[in-house]
Amino acid sequence: MEKKIMKVGIVGFGGVGENIARCILKQADIKLKAIAEPDEAKRKKAEETYGLKAYADYRKLCEDKDIDVIYNATPNFMHPEVAITAMKSGKHVFSEKPFSIKKEDIAAMLKAEKESRRYLQIDFEMRYSLLCKRVKELIDAGEIGEPKNILFNHFCGGQGFEKEKTWRAKIENIGGYYIEEGCHRIDIFRYYMGAEMEEVMAIPAPQVRGPEGWYRAYREPASTLCFFPGEKLANLITIQHRAVYFPPPGMENELGHEYNVSVVGSEGSLYTNFWKATILLMDFSGPGGKTCLKRIESYRGIDLNVLHHNSCGFFRDFVYRMRDGKPPFFNAFDSWKTMACAFACEESIKKGGKRVTVDYTLPEGQ
Repeated sequence: MEKKIMKVGIVGFGGVGENIARCILKQADIKLKAIAEPDEAKRKKAEETYGLKAYADYRKLCEDKDIDVIYNATPNFMHPEVAITAMKSGKHVFSEKPFSIKKEDIAAMLKAEKESRRYLQIDFEMRYSLLCKRVKELIDAGEIGEPKNILFNHFCGGQGFEKEKTWRAKIENIGGYYIEEGCHRIDIFRYYMGAEMEEVMAIPAPQVRGPEGWYRAYREPASTLCFFPGEKLANLITIQHRAVYFPPPGMENELGHEYNVSVVGSEGSLYTNFWKATILLMDFSGPGGKTCLKRIESYRGIDLNVLHHNSCGFFRDFVYRMRDGKPPFFNAFDSWKTMACAFACEESIKKGGKRVTVDYTLPEGQ
């Protein structure tokens, strides 16, 4: 039997929305029917460059009974209203991270998912991406024993935003570093440990030019310690202005960029360098427990976005699962747990790095 051609709509036609549009337009078994975007110039571009129907009001797009799935590529603060409206209109929703900037809105989104009997997938795409999934496979296969300690280094070029020209320059729009960006790494910590964080410590970085100087809208962290049961630990080291800035994915270690994760287990360890597309596997089989090289896996030649930020592939996977009547790769409630950790980190950094217990309780009445 020939499989159904799934019809998709995109809400938000900025950088993310347009990138996803280009991805979908290459697929023979997924049809991009329309987009919604309040900016007239962007609507015109969608119509003239890609031949798409363009709505000014996303609610009009959601009313289209022919559309099966909505990609929610709106700014952080708009995620709840768009996702809830789409699900109530009978659409499955793939929503950009973060889930939302408020716990109450996340609770409302989960409630709408349950009541609408539609699926909501949050774009924590690192889990789906090739290198991250491969690391998880190696851990699950017992190659390093039980994971005990994780270190994620993220050093990149600083970027500022003009306050009057972008929503990203205002804290009330993005929520904070962990809500906006750090949630990716927090999600990977949970994924690799296979357990839930108990406490966090988010230590603020020294002010260089400050949030106002770069219009980043939030205080940046230096180190984020995440405590798991059994004295297991994950640590995120962040320096956002240590490298030459230019748009991803073409970043190189030689220009100061680092994006790598190490996982130390009870029987061995691994080191993944995302820019160099390699995984180094080690074990403790040498004399006196010396660390020995087990093997090196290379994935060079594969597009960097496929390796670590494969939103296009993740969205295709979601659409196919909806077509085939299967559940998402991971459920929305699991994404709430990642956000609960992010909210705890936001609380900790505001308190100057004090240790904070992660609260997984959703607001009452939702």
